[in-house]
Amino acid sequence: MPHLVVRKPGQMAYSVPLPDVLRIGRHEQNELVLDDHQVSRQHATLTRTEKGFEVRDLGSRHGTRVNGESVTAHALADGDRIQIGNVLLELYEEDERTIVHHQVTAAGPPPRKAEADRRLSLLFDVSRAIGAMGDTEVMLGEMLEAIVDVLGGERALVGLGDATRGIVRRFCRARRGSSPDVVLSRAVLEATLGRREAVIVRDALRDAGLKTMHRERIVSAMAVPLGLSARPVGLLYVDDRQEAERFGPDDLAYLTALGHLVSAALESAERYQRAEAIAEALTGGGVAEEIIGRSAAMTRLRAQLTKYAAAGHANALVRGESGSGKELVARALHEASARAARPFVTLNCAAIPETMLESELFGYEKGAFTGAVAKKRGKFALADGGTLFLDEIGDLALPAQAKLLRALQEGEIQPLGAERTQKVDVRVVSATHKDLTKEIAEKRFREDLYYRLAVVEIEVPPLRERESDVLLIATALMRKSASAMGKRIEGFTEAAQSALLRHDWPGNVRELRNEVERAVINADGPLVDAHDLSPRLGAARPKPGQPRGKSLAEQFAELEPTEKLLVEEAMSRAKGNVSEAARLLGITRIMMKRRVDRLMGGAGKDED
Repeated sequence: MPHLVVRKPGQMAYSVPLPDVLRIGRHEQNELVLDDHQVSRQHATLTRTEKGFEVRDLGSRHGTRVNGESVTAHALADGDRIQIGNVLLELYEEDERTIVHHQVTAAGPPPRKAEADRRLSLLFDVSRAIGAMGDTEVMLGEMLEAIVDVLGGERALVGLGDATRGIVRRFCRARRGSSPDVVLSRAVLEATLGRREAVIVRDALRDAGLKTMHRERIVSAMAVPLGLSARPVGLLYVDDRQEAERFGPDDLAYLTALGHLVSAALESAERYQRAEAIAEALTGGGVAEEIIGRSAAMTRLRAQLTKYAAAGHANALVRGESGSGKELVARALHEASARAARPFVTLNCAAIPETMLESELFGYEKGAFTGAVAKKRGKFALADGGTLFLDEIGDLALPAQAKLLRALQEGEIQPLGAERTQKVDVRVVSATHKDLTKEIAEKRFREDLYYRLAVVEIEVPPLRERESDVLLIATALMRKSASAMGKRIEGFTEAAQSALLRHDWPGNVRELRNEVERAVINADGPLVDAHDLSPRLGAARPKPGQPRGKSLAEQFAELEPTEKLLVEEAMSRAKGNVSEAARLLGITRIMMKRRVDRLMGGAGKDED
């Protein structure tokens, strides 16, 4: 059905169906009333002809333009743009472009004073909610009840979502005796979420294309998009199943103003909730340093992160030893993805009692159980749109595993005590130091949950397999600790570096961080020395006041002949096999290979 899309400066666009003759002007007797000082009282007409539509200027003061050209009479084609004053009219004839139609009537008299006061009161209440950091659901519910009352409709709804996902969360209020289950017309969704246009329907039964409205017996409706930024967040909708002429242009303008306020309130609440979620996530003391390392293992890890970050909806399982930096990897995966602007929320499954896990994951309603004095949102709700990091997932009890599986399968959660489920869009990144395949074989972990969690898998290498990265990480940690303590420390002495490289680091990066922080506290000069390290790493620390004898450089130089003899002996016993020699000395193959290259000129076979 041919129609015009009307675009006024600073207002939402709406659609007008085209009758055989459409009079346009500032006077309220026109079918299309344009309240613009550059529009004449009787400005122009659109008339249906055998070939289509024709626009004719009626001698207006500022004229009429079609596609930028001034015209007196002009035959229109699909997509033509008509400029009348500051208003732009776009002609569309294709059926698939049809949106819900705005049935134009005269502007009519202004609202009565009592009704105007009620509308002003509602605007005040919504604007006041923008600055309030209370419960968003309560605010929306009260606002929707007021809309139904003030506009005289039957049901009002706020739907959150976008054109890609559709409506993923809804809040609805209805008059007593009416069903709150609103089925939205596809035409409404396409107009508001897709093209971000405000729409109004009057006497929907006249339009055969509005099949959903016919089926739901909706005869009058309005909807406006929500979202102040370029990203739409949903729509505000009101309908009526009794009166075909329930809503008019003034009502649509009022709903549009409400939409702007609701958008501001939602975005304000979203920023607050995101900050709240991030603050809650950071209280666990997560890893703050960047992923550092030039080893082959770290190069592979960074390549995996780049590849898997693009798959923003694929759940990931991070495997690695305790202290290797699994949470850091999860954060990096989140920050490199399209979800970076949304919350990153953490939960340590091993640190929460089994009886509390369900409420921590899914939240609860006020009064759901003894002690539930206020509503609490769970980790899934806090992470909506972002990433939920479940650390030590291998320690999750079987009952909680079943409930987590359902949330992942359905994409929805049900807080304790709630009557309805709630849609959530969350990427779950889990981590474990356990062998989950072994846990599955021993019936301690659900196989179906494993496949849901491990769509992609990331292995974090232990620090002992990254000897070339130890000094890089230690230097970064040293600079951060020194800065926090107000110390000026430039690096490590050769003796300290050697001690750091000799250690196997069973506690991985966590142990290295603690060691470096301790050394920075002990250091008296510009360099961290071996005696500043723990006895298990560096030389034994002399007692206070006891002379140290030889310099550290002299002591370190004396180690090389002994080290060379041990390396030669190990290589002899291993018949030149570097891996076997490393096993005899209790060090890694990489550490052994470096000593062979330095002390023996690279002799030996580099094979397993």
